[in-house]
Amino acid sequence: MQILFNRDERKSRVVAVWPEHYQQAGVEAIMPIDPEGEGSWLAANDRGMVFCLLNDYVSTYQPTEAIRRSRGHLLRTLAHSPEWQELDVILQPESLLCYAPFRLLVFVGLQEPLLWHWDGQTLRQQCAPHSPLSSSSRWPMLIPELRARYWQRMMAVEPSAENQLLLHQQAKPLHASMGIAMQRQQVQTVSITRLQLKPDSICMEYWDGHPTMHQATPDRSLELKLLPRLEQAEDRFDSQLDVRGLMQRFSPAVSHRLRRWQWSLLRWLLAEKPLNQGLQWLNQQPAERFCDIAIQRLGLQPRVVACRWPASASRPVFVCNHPTGGIDGLVLISLLQKRYPDLKVIANEVLMEVHQLTDRIVPVSVFGNARASLPVVQTAFASDAPLLIFPAGRTARVEPNVGLDDGPWAKLAVTLARREQRSMTVLHLQSRNSRWFYLLARLRRRFGITSNLEMLLLVREMLKPATKQPTLYVDVPMHPVELTALADTDRQRISWLKHRCYQLPRVYQEEPDDTVKPSCSRRAN
Repeated sequence: MQILFNRDERKSRVVAVWPEHYQQAGVEAIMPIDPEGEGSWLAANDRGMVFCLLNDYVSTYQPTEAIRRSRGHLLRTLAHSPEWQELDVILQPESLLCYAPFRLLVFVGLQEPLLWHWDGQTLRQQCAPHSPLSSSSRWPMLIPELRARYWQRMMAVEPSAENQLLLHQQAKPLHASMGIAMQRQQVQTVSITRLQLKPDSICMEYWDGHPTMHQATPDRSLELKLLPRLEQAEDRFDSQLDVRGLMQRFSPAVSHRLRRWQWSLLRWLLAEKPLNQGLQWLNQQPAERFCDIAIQRLGLQPRVVACRWPASASRPVFVCNHPTGGIDGLVLISLLQKRYPDLKVIANEVLMEVHQLTDRIVPVSVFGNARASLPVVQTAFASDAPLLIFPAGRTARVEPNVGLDDGPWAKLAVTLARREQRSMTVLHLQSRNSRWFYLLARLRRRFGITSNLEMLLLVREMLKPATKQPTLYVDVPMHPVELTALADTDRQRISWLKHRCYQLPRVYQEEPDDTVKPSCSRRAN
């Protein structure tokens, strides 16, 4: 995986200091330095994190001179943060008022980045944004879009690393004044930096000056060794959906009764062919990029609203509603695995057929005896790995006088979290399936059919999402003592957590009260 960054600046600006190694707070980082602001626009550290900063020329907010600080100084500070919790403290709206608007990308390992967008009033987060990202002081809504479309078209023809570098050296599209390698009367591209990311190291190559002056070899090349990381899974997989094989394994009695035309209908309903076509392409990607790339190919742009995340040392358990099915898992794994590399997900054992997720899944039997899975789940809770669980165990339906609801939540997550003294964090994913899914569910119930026929549509719902911009709300982490104090029984506690989950979108819209509590603070219900 590689990242390329063109820096556009005034021709009169002091030439940047070429990349060097910098050590601070026990974290080693490599970055070029801007002498004027004493900050940077691109950095990588020995934790495997890469930080890229783009100015936002669309937002109008400008801090007063009394408080104004360089955005590059912010990036330099972030690059020396030893853990995610320090990043979270810095990346809060009240801490960013001294900075002009920006977009910040944070890459972790070989995964797609998280994006923070600060417009001077609101700090928004997005998971796995689509490449490329660009900014321009002239026509800031038009030129970045033209560059992105040109880059995507050319990369579709020749998606090689060499072609990507060549594109960053070109004055296209249309004219040098709006080109990827830009050149105008007062400003131009003043450097190109290329980062090559590997499981054990990051290499930074730096070309100084406008690309018309560049030689084939970079002016400076540095390598940064990464701290020991989790072992990488193999890069080639053979995941595929075999409807007949799965039915024979998990429901042999039903499979023996199906006729040839019924098998064909079932394969069509479960979108076996289009799903396998997508998996065939994803099988060429590393396991840790699987969810990110799947999200991008599905055209999703997940947003994240969070005040604070739990520390890994608290052995967090994340509980979430289940609005759409497969997309829920893709979005949450994509987001959580960046902060918690050893994340485990308690989920349907059928997902073990997706080999890229095998190391993530704690399998639970849905078609057989669910109690047989209890020892595996108990072992997972006794470990130190962060856990994600959907306590409802089923996809949400539209309920009369209630709206979208995923039914009662099982108390097991609370029982085991309290027993193992784990923290718990409530998540709410705001998304939904198509109207056809809910219509079929309503018709099925009206005619007294007990089988969940609409579940056959879940693969199609995933391949053609009804909600392109799902929003994830993250609650304040809950200490084990606080979890116990919620109610007298675990069933009451899980009921409280579900109620809290469905409250989160409204809670985040509340204004701070007179005691200056943040809008995400917990209040008595």
